[in-house]
Amino acid sequence: MSEQETRHQVSRLLRIAAIGEGTTLLLLVFVGVPLKHGFGIAEVTRWLGPLHGLAFLTYIWAVINELALRDQPRGWAGKAVLFSFLPGGTFWYFRRSITSGR
Repeated sequence: MSEQETRHQVSRLLRIAAIGEGTTLLLLVFVGVPLKHGFGIAEVTRWLGPLHGLAFLTYIWAVINELALRDQPRGWAGKAVLFSFLPGGTFWYFRRSITSGR
């Protein structure tokens, strides 16, 4: 496998991890938490919370991996992590960084 193919797989991994992290955070914030606190249904957060935790850790690992393999600037990684704390932030950040070439 060539170096360029390896880099492409890492980028794809990062995109998949960003989608997973962003989706689980949106579900947790806008579905799980209202169900738990508004309707007393805590079961959703019991399985969605750990699922989001796993997605978040995978995303952080993918960002670090991307930083190491693609030689991204450190500011890029900091922004990628910062936007992961905002619901929908990973979607916005990666859409912006892909269209601007960064």
